[in-house]
Amino acid sequence: MEEKYELVYGEKVKLDNKDKKIIEQLQKNAKQSISDIPRKTQLPRDVVKYRIKRLEEEKVIRFYHAFLNPSKLGYPLYAYITFSLFNLELEDEEKFILFLKQHPKIIYVAKFSGKWDFCIGVCAKDYKELDETIRDIRKKYTKIIKEFEVNPVIQEYKYDWMVDLI
Repeated sequence: MEEKYELVYGEKVKLDNKDKKIIEQLQKNAKQSISDIPRKTQLPRDVVKYRIKRLEEEKVIRFYHAFLNPSKLGYPLYAYITFSLFNLELEDEEKFILFLKQHPKIIYVAKFSGKWDFCIGVCAKDYKELDETIRDIRKKYTKIIKEFEVNPVIQEYKYDWMVDLI
């Protein structure tokens, strides 16, 4: 079952400069009022409302989101963990994904193509908690995990919003 925030592939949606201006404003501040965007984009309010609704329906805008600072919330350790798995049956893969999505310390789950099959993002209070999370996964899925690699994030330097790619 597709969840609201999951990446959905499909036909490219045609966007114009008006769409780009609206998206740029939403990415700068998704909390701004609907009346702020027309003022900043020089577009009529009805046009902005219509286009935002269309962008949501077309799944160009997947969700609105607060980008949190894990360190300020008591989780100074953030790590990406990549997994290489043995060939999986679809049912086993679905169970693995469901387990990762439901684990309270895992905040990001992605399926990859290449050497690594999956990547997860884990927030932890310390290395002991990070190790416990990894052990939870390895213990439950010992028969399917071929290899894994832990990459703690030291500093983030860029988080781009894709506006310039449109």
